[in-house]
Amino acid sequence: AEVLNLVLKYCRRNSLIVDIGAAPFITSCALRRLDFNVVAVDIEPEKYMYIARECGINVIKADLERDELPQLGADCSVFSEVIEHLNPYYVPEILRKINKTLAIKGRLILTTPNIASLFRRLKLLIGTQPQYRLHVHEYTKKEVEEMLVGSGFKIIESYYSTINDLTFVDAKEPKQYLTLGDYRKLISHTLINPTKTNILRLTAYPLIKLIPSLRQLIIIIAEKTYEPKSAPIERW
Repeated sequence: AEVLNLVLKYCRRNSLIVDIGAAPFITSCALRRLDFNVVAVDIEPEKYMYIARECGINVIKADLERDELPQLGADCSVFSEVIEHLNPYYVPEILRKINKTLAIKGRLILTTPNIASLFRRLKLLIGTQPQYRLHVHEYTKKEVEEMLVGSGFKIIESYYSTINDLTFVDAKEPKQYLTLGDYRKLISHTLINPTKTNILRLTAYPLIKLIPSLRQLIIIIAEKTYEPKSAPIERW
């Protein structure tokens, strides 16, 4: 929902949006229902193609680490919760590829976990791997900003979101997640579900609210200023 609100803020209605790393096409379908034209890119789209077809989404099968992306002249690109799944050696070149899908002054909306978040730091302090087990590499906000600037973008907005700190909790029923969204609701939720995770989230929230860099989610909106030349990559 936060990504969709950012799209509505920064992208022209009825324009072309490229959703990178899109399967299972939930965001793509939501964007289509908001009257955007959507091209979705994914390495293994086959399993969820029935969803893409139902929503009228055009799909491109591509391996971001190896394949080129077409020059689409898109108004916006969404790159949400993907960069942490990629080999960091290839990420700067991947950002250049995404740059090429955009028109000049096209916007990129990127989200990724914050490796410097409070809970990541606590895990490292007790000698536990701080990264989520399915992530290849997680970043600080400054690292991502620097890679974007080096890939032909300028930063329009960059911030740490509280959304994951308010919603990554335990719930007895799926519908309980729909009641979350602010600290008062988190308090009510924890009173109903006093699990260890929920109590930790509730206790930590005042601190992460005070110190933004301890929040779990990085969100960056960047604008294409020029199209960089592809750098040769030596395969490992």
